[in-house]
Amino acid sequence: MQPHSYLNQKLNEFGVKYQLGRGAYAVVYAAEDLQGICGQKNKLVALKIPIDQKKSYKKQMAEAEFLMALDHPGIVRVYSIEFNRLHNIFFFVMEILEGKSLEEIIDLACFQPLPPKNTERLISQILAVLKYFKEKNIVHRDIKAANFVVHNETGRVTLTDFGFANYIDKLDPKTLRAGTLYYMPPEQLDGKPEPASDVWAAGVILYRMLTGRLPFNAGNEQELIRLIRQEEPLPVKDLNAKAPDHLVEICSACLIKDPTLRYNHSYDFEKAQSV
Repeated sequence: MQPHSYLNQKLNEFGVKYQLGRGAYAVVYAAEDLQGICGQKNKLVALKIPIDQKKSYKKQMAEAEFLMALDHPGIVRVYSIEFNRLHNIFFFVMEILEGKSLEEIIDLACFQPLPPKNTERLISQILAVLKYFKEKNIVHRDIKAANFVVHNETGRVTLTDFGFANYIDKLDPKTLRAGTLYYMPPEQLDGKPEPASDVWAAGVILYRMLTGRLPFNAGNEQELIRLIRQEEPLPVKDLNAKAPDHLVEICSACLIKDPTLRYNHSYDFEKAQSV
């Protein structure tokens, strides 16, 4: 389905400027907040417009409402849910994110480690989001590099996709194994996701930043699942002898197969950076 273009049009109190991107389910535009509804007049915001308005309504609305209840600097902000009568569409007004995805940044390194200071800055922010989720009894289930945007000017990291996220007691039994296989821990493969499952996924991201490689990789799904369940990844130091010891330790602790023994947000990045 080809979406209608809203370039240079006014949708409610927002003047559409240019297209930021298009995915399988939505088109995202940069728009000017003409009345300051989002806190500042003429501020640039993002308008996320679902492509299939009828089919995706329930899912998209649930995700937006879930996001509006969260408050953390590492989580994309949803300002409002809007309905435009002229075009008979609903859309979401969101914080604008101008930067590269963490996946793009890792890919640009061409299978080489990221600089240690960059890696520490990035993983500390990712783990801060997961600590917030744990406090709120939320499990995301699809933590991966592609779902984080690193802002061009500030280096701030923002988690953008919440299609599988929910409170633990509200998870749909039909989707308990949802997620991206390369980032899934053993308990998530068994349909038993928990906050520690997201920590494992952060460990996969950290391993990639430290080594330029995935900790578990295979030519087919069956072999990949076997590796995740039964094998240990190559030690980080074997692939990058210069990797900082504290980041290697955190990475190893994130990738412990027993979720009860996994990394528990005990490392104080701010204290370490101030020493």
